Amino acid sequence: MSRTRLAHTAGYALALVALTNAISLLDRNILAILAPRIKHDLGIGDAEMGLLYGTVFALFYALFSLPLGRLADGWVRTRLLAITLAFWSLATALGAAAHGFALLALSRLGVGIGEGAAQPAGFSLVFDQYAKPRRGFATGVIAAAIALGLGGSFVLGGVTADWWDHLYAGGAAPLGLKGWQFAFLVAALPGFILAALLWRLPEPRRGRLDGIESPP
Repeated sequence: MSRTRLAHTAGYALALVALTNAISLLDRNILAILAPRIKHDLGIGDAEMGLLYGTVFALFYALFSLPLGRLADGWVRTRLLAITLAFWSLATALGAAAHGFALLALSRLGVGIGEGAAQPAGFSLVFDQYAKPRRGFATGVIAAAIALGLGGSFVLGGVTADWWDHLYAGGAAPLGLKGWQFAFLVAALPGFILAALLWRLPEPRRGRLDGIESPP
């Protein structure tokens, strides 16, 4: 494969991994901007919101980061990212169906489980596309995407929910959805598209750029 083709392949892989991590932060933090609406509509208090935003998500994110990271060491990372991204996107969409604490907690639990693979599998994949002198740049791109995803969660969540509630201020919203429920659906959609692209992304040979032969 030509050097130009390798560079294009590496850039495409980096873009997909960066977007995956951006979506990870978007889906993780969109709850924060939607919290006042959710508390009002579902009658959820501060303690329960704290559990949703903190304990439920963080506990399962921590529990699954290690086994999913270990799986990234031995399995096809592109497929692992695609599957886990689709899983947490589905969990995000599930939040739109919540009419109480339990289903919303299940949604956050699923997001925590799926997102446990985003960084270990993503960085491992990118580091097999970029030689050591360029890995700092690649890491910086992913870090920038994470920051944009965090900021985007507040913009997307707030703007989408406001627009929907204004559009259907008189009632008769499709499926009776509130603005915060529609925002969950909008946040979930890009993940399914990106998961399909990751599924088709070629898996690079492990250690190729470091002179390390991967096991058969």
